Amino acid sequence: MSQRTSTPAATDSLPGLRGEQLSGIVLARGGPLAAGFAAVVGLLAAVLVPFGGWRPWLVLPLVIAGFAAVVWLVRWIPASQAPRWTAPAVLAIATGHGLWAALTHAEHVVLRRDAGSYALYTQWISTRHGLPIPSWLEAFGGSEALADPAFRLASPAYYQVANGSGVDIVPQFLLGAPAVYSLGWWVNGWGGVLVMPAIFSALAMLGFAGLATRLIGARWAVLATASLVLAQPMLQAARSTYSEPIALLLVTVAAALLVDAVKSGNEGVEKAARMLGLSAGLAFGLAGLFRVDGLREVSLLLPVAAVLALRKHPASRPLVVGTLAGTAVAVVPAVWLSRPYLGTISASLIPLIAGGVVLGLFSLAVVQIARRREGKTSALGTALTTDAWRARWPWLLAGAVALIGVGLASRPLWMVARQDPNDPGAKVVAGLQLEQGLTLDVGRTYYEYSLNWISWYLGPLMIVAAWAVFTFLAAATARWWLATLPTRPTEASPTSSSSREVPVWLGPAVIAFGSILLTVYRPGITPDHPWADRRMVPVVIPALVLAATAAAAWIARRALRRWTATALTGVIAAAVVIMLVPPALATLPIAGQRTEKGQVAAAEKVCAALGEKDVVVALDNRAANEWPQVIRGFCDRPAASVRITDIDDTQAVADTVRPIVQRITAAGNRPVLLAATEQGEAVITALGLTSRQVVDLVSNEPQRYLTRVPDGEARLDVDVWLADASEVSR
Repeated sequence: MSQRTSTPAATDSLPGLRGEQLSGIVLARGGPLAAGFAAVVGLLAAVLVPFGGWRPWLVLPLVIAGFAAVVWLVRWIPASQAPRWTAPAVLAIATGHGLWAALTHAEHVVLRRDAGSYALYTQWISTRHGLPIPSWLEAFGGSEALADPAFRLASPAYYQVANGSGVDIVPQFLLGAPAVYSLGWWVNGWGGVLVMPAIFSALAMLGFAGLATRLIGARWAVLATASLVLAQPMLQAARSTYSEPIALLLVTVAAALLVDAVKSGNEGVEKAARMLGLSAGLAFGLAGLFRVDGLREVSLLLPVAAVLALRKHPASRPLVVGTLAGTAVAVVPAVWLSRPYLGTISASLIPLIAGGVVLGLFSLAVVQIARRREGKTSALGTALTTDAWRARWPWLLAGAVALIGVGLASRPLWMVARQDPNDPGAKVVAGLQLEQGLTLDVGRTYYEYSLNWISWYLGPLMIVAAWAVFTFLAAATARWWLATLPTRPTEASPTSSSSREVPVWLGPAVIAFGSILLTVYRPGITPDHPWADRRMVPVVIPALVLAATAAAAWIARRALRRWTATALTGVIAAAVVIMLVPPALATLPIAGQRTEKGQVAAAEKVCAALGEKDVVVALDNRAANEWPQVIRGFCDRPAASVRITDIDDTQAVADTVRPIVQRITAAGNRPVLLAATEQGEAVITALGLTSRQVVDLVSNEPQRYLTRVPDGEARLDVDVWLADASEVSR
């Protein structure tokens, strides 16, 4: 395959392009176009949402203008020729993935998990144009209600935050994904919102294929993309309103731009290297608009930038500048709009930030010390770079990577991972243990099985092959580094361009391996599947698929040079089977699954049953968890919940509810109790009130397994009873 780089002048006139050129352009620039679009939307939201400016008449022209700038900038990304069939094949795979995910999309809007939170967040800013969410405290009797310990405005994923003498409601997650998905609302309401993750997952596959093309080749990118779309977690994330599809798009495109920057610098095109390095850093940093975990990739990027600086690569400084600038921009809306959420994850966020600071300072110190000592070699440095040690370092580094893999894989044999038994997630796990007949072990996280989770979806052979590639790359990194060091204490470092070239795979390999290691070691999520597996979507599964594909490509190329054509055919056939069959078999049982059906209609029924003066109080725990934000967002009515210690004690419940409904009545409104369980409805009846069931939905949700691969769905009953509580206040 030709590796000639197309210049903008040669590629702007589309009618004159050959198929190979056009295919290369699509693979090189398709992902960056999509990532640039998402970044523009996220940046605009960070500026407009806090001030109530998220309105289509203002946003859409700005998005178009921003995207036009992205189109102009993307023209300068180098594009090599590719076989003319590769881009159509990738587009077909990505489109098929997106179309299937859209046709089988979930309808998760009654808030039970994170997808429901994102959906309601999207709906709010799409229709109310800004944040925070008002509490309508005056409908509950004003600030006096806050003094009642039983009164609660907060609900899962929606925090109650003091605001002067009142309070506001603040959604949990970062702003980026709801902002992007809100474009779907303006096109087709809930129908548009619920298919937006599928669209961006398809675009993410295009970005992934572009990265694979740069690192392995366009032909192998087709196989890698096909393998990735078949993995069950990728399909599950694309079906629901999660942030992972957009995060995957930003991360893969950032890594691809990093490859381009390094390659341009190696070829002596310094201006292009600086521009591409700046773009790569911005993409890594702006991923933080969509996902807090983006700080992990940013932290791992800093040592890569240090290596580039030590080899005087022109992309090093712009890469750091772009990374810090993008991260700083992403931090502002996170702190401004999601501070309570950041507080709840501080136990994992603070070590992540601290680790990034340490890595950054260490990288800076190494660069400064190395520059000051350039041309000098200490006794220790001389001893560690003798011919004997030069031969050992690649083996030592490769052995360390292999040993880490063995350690992670063997953890179930010698480790039981646990967390604080008082953590809310621990209580969820304990309930699932009882349901599934497992040994009750409150606080267990099952994190020691995290590598097994991935093997459910990719198969063990792919993981072994991928880890072998990381082991090989560790040795190759050591050999490259040592080859660029002086051989004698008085000798300067080699200055020839060939000896100082940085491997284009170095940055993606370091970031991918570090992210895999940290994520697999501690996933940081409630370990019920398939919900937990979305943690592996943005980096871990794509990186392993890419590395396994690299292993197949390496073996195939050796077969092409040394073996027969029959052997080459066998290698390719084996690669196709290993990379496609296990993911397909794991996904097949849930391929046609569509979960949370009927929830939009259920929420609309509740709204239709409420009057203009109705103020809703959620009675039982399930009602308090699932419905307050639905009532605010769907129905535009005030909603709160009541803390009840013993719902079976009717008199205690009446005594708890009475002051709340009295204040609502005194404010000129009608208090309405909402129950979501038969137990809650029984309490309404016991209070002497007449309830009316407005929702009786038999829906479904994904299975919730702790120790096995999900292969079906579970029944989900959604019930709502409403009752006029005016009588309780008397």
